[in-house]
Amino acid sequence: MLVHMDCAGCENKIRKSLQKLDGVDDVEIDMGMQKVTVVGCVEQKKVLKAARKTGRRAELWPFPYNPEYHNFAQQYYYDTNKTSSSAFSYNYYKHGYEGSEYGYYQRPPYSSIVDQQASSLFSDDNINACTIT
Repeated sequence: MLVHMDCAGCENKIRKSLQKLDGVDDVEIDMGMQKVTVVGCVEQKKVLKAARKTGRRAELWPFPYNPEYHNFAQQYYYDTNKTSSSAFSYNYYKHGYEGSEYGYYQRPPYSSIVDQQASSLFSDDNINACTIT
């Protein structure tokens, strides 16, 4: 999870708070990335609540898993991410949505330029166009 920590005292406070939870085996803290990793069998809500009780702002880790940061074998990383996405995919090309007109696009800007009829009202060619009587 992402926990905003300023000093080593904050780190110790969070570590002690999380190690008191039942089911926590290990707590790893990376101050550079503001990342706290809890190893064990604990509910996410309990971990977040314990981290927030220390007075620090905490949220679940918003970034995807980075296998280069950890020293795990690449084969384990790729084997765990293999899922069959056929049940959740939708073939847009098969159903006729291959054109760009079906997607989102930016409309052209609204023009505030005066049209031809309005500009001809104040023309010097037509002397009767704008008269004050």
